[in-house]
Amino acid sequence: MTLRKRFIFSLAAVLAILIIGMTGYHFIEGWNWFDGLYMTVITLATIGYGETHPLTHMGRAFTLFLIVVGVAVFGFLISSLTQAIIETEIASVLGRRKVFKDINQLNNHYILCGAGRVGMRIVDELEKKGVDFVIIEHDPVVAEKLLNRGMLVLMGDATDEQVLEGAQIRTARALITAASGDAENVYIVLTARGLNPNIFIVARANDFPAERQLKRAGANKVVSPVLIGSHRMAQAALSPAVADFIELTTMTESLDLNFDQIRIGEGSPLDGIELKDSGIRSEHHIIIVAIIPSDQEMIFNPEPDRILKAGDLLIAIGTSAGLAKLAKTASYKRGHTMRLNNPLKS
Repeated sequence: MTLRKRFIFSLAAVLAILIIGMTGYHFIEGWNWFDGLYMTVITLATIGYGETHPLTHMGRAFTLFLIVVGVAVFGFLISSLTQAIIETEIASVLGRRKVFKDINQLNNHYILCGAGRVGMRIVDELEKKGVDFVIIEHDPVVAEKLLNRGMLVLMGDATDEQVLEGAQIRTARALITAASGDAENVYIVLTARGLNPNIFIVARANDFPAERQLKRAGANKVVSPVLIGSHRMAQAALSPAVADFIELTTMTESLDLNFDQIRIGEGSPLDGIELKDSGIRSEHHIIIVAIIPSDQEMIFNPEPDRILKAGDLLIAIGTSAGLAKLAKTASYKRGHTMRLNNPLKS
């Protein structure tokens, strides 16, 4: 019998005893229903107030029956409740241990500080991308909800070095701080930068002055939800078609279309090839929106005869499968079998 069934059975048994006791006193002693219920309750509770009315021998025998059965049922109920509490605590402890173990094994992962309204949307995006990430959240209710979703969560203050160390910040790929307060985000950035000078940090800013402070503290990118939201609203009114396109390519799930950044590695078949001859667009319908050379500024809408070089960062738009294949090709080493005139073709 499962724990839930045992608990329901115990409650049903208690209710049945109350009904039996009330009915027994009514027919054996001729009491009214309320007096029968009252006598049953004080008997089962062992309060010892005394008999409501004088009992006959048959009534006393019935009372003894109630006491014996009642003690057994209440004992079963108490044991079920105790077992439920113990099993819940054990499951909680084992669950936390598993979470800590999984977090300790993370490498090249993402750390999200704060799971409020903005943070939860970030959680959804990271989850859709299928990347490894850990969440630091100080609210126990929110942390419990995330744990129930199967997330890796550390409950604590993200400004605390020990908490960030617990999130394996020294081996993390990036940190996103999405706390609701600008001061808290500044402290998180300062602490994180001190623990890992090379980590990429994205910080949330609610006010414009906080953007400068966050950059001084060590944030690589500062994002203002207020600024982005106001810009999107104005754009939706001024250029609705453009706003629809941006929403289609960045937020909707109905169309498999994504932006991504892909770096060309040393020895890649793409190194030294003109963009028009790479097969990126003709074969896999991936559009290179911009190229960021390792030693130059961003080049928008690169010319078809632009020569791709190792170290170039490609800003691409296309399907998930196409982008994944492009990323694989960009990091592919020469010396393997692959056609250079069409390096993306299977």
